[in-house]
Amino acid sequence: MSDRDIYSNSSDDYGDGFYADDTNKYEPNYLQDEYDEDEYYNKNREPIGSHKSGKNKKGVFGKIVKAILIILAVLVLIIAVFIILVLARVNHSDENPDHSIAENDGIVLRSEKNIENILIFGEDNHQEGVYGRADTMILLTIDKNRNLLKQTSFMRDIYIYIPGYYYAKLNEAYAIGGAKLATETVEYNFGIKIDNYMIVDFNSFTDIVDSLGGIELELTYDEIQYINWQSYRNKQVDTETELDPDSYEYDYNDNDEYVTLVHLNGRQALWYARDRDSAGSDFDRTKRQRIVIDTILSKLKGSDPIRLMAALYSSSEYLTTNMDSFTLLGKGLDLLSALKFERSEHRIPTSDNYYDVWNETGEALQIDDSELENERLYEFVFGNN
Repeated sequence: MSDRDIYSNSSDDYGDGFYADDTNKYEPNYLQDEYDEDEYYNKNREPIGSHKSGKNKKGVFGKIVKAILIILAVLVLIIAVFIILVLARVNHSDENPDHSIAENDGIVLRSEKNIENILIFGEDNHQEGVYGRADTMILLTIDKNRNLLKQTSFMRDIYIYIPGYYYAKLNEAYAIGGAKLATETVEYNFGIKIDNYMIVDFNSFTDIVDSLGGIELELTYDEIQYINWQSYRNKQVDTETELDPDSYEYDYNDNDEYVTLVHLNGRQALWYARDRDSAGSDFDRTKRQRIVIDTILSKLKGSDPIRLMAALYSSSEYLTTNMDSFTLLGKGLDLLSALKFERSEHRIPTSDNYYDVWNETGEALQIDDSELENERLYEFVFGNN
């Protein structure tokens, strides 16, 4: 009888040449020196314990990263689709201003790197094939050198020369040749290069304000009455006191005006912007237009992405521009970035540099000193204003 028979009651159950009571060799696939005091190995020769826990953590982390990347990819896709839809709704014009018209007459058009000048026209009564009225003409300047966003209003009744035609009011240029000729007229008379133009139908103005949930403006008693009167007169409401002027508490503002804060929807805000009856004349109306635009920009700045996207989408079909889709996207991103800039405003003509005239066009505004007016404009657009 062998030694094994004497000392072991076990048999070679597995046919591997080892017996169950061989304490030094019961795990034939491992070497003795592979063991450690704090851990042992499984059948795949992988450590069990702290090492396996670390691997599990890495696996969970990888899944989280993968999920985040998928979410980001979906968001990028949604934004890309949204941008394509918005750009597809915009009306593109191939009527580009001819800058040489001014330059051929020896007029140097001023411009500066990283300063973008976009002439915005507020159009009414637009009909297919016929230019409407451009009651609003504002030069929007994005100054990335000084982080400033500037508005310059051009009074529509300024009496100036329309290149290739005759002397007339500024808004006559738009009636004759649309945004192209109006832009060329501004360049010719004021010596500033306009990079691009945008035509905004007043319907888009209403939609933008409504998509933002309305805006709050300081109104006088007469301005409230004017909004009520126009809304009722145009059969947009059934009551003459949609906004009851006697229900508000009034106080003096910084301009010594007796006002109250009123929440306006898009239609009401549009009537406020077009008001030239309740106080002053076109000077006051251009001021109101700048106030409304500034208020909208402030609200866009503080809006959540959903409202911002709604405003862009609702207004896009009422927008016409000479910019192609790629350029428009770039300018749009510049404007969104510029919402955080400080904002300032200017008006042409300035208060002390014009006089009223009566001529073949009716009552008009004659600029007294053109060189002075242009220098003031250059200082505002290209300076720290």
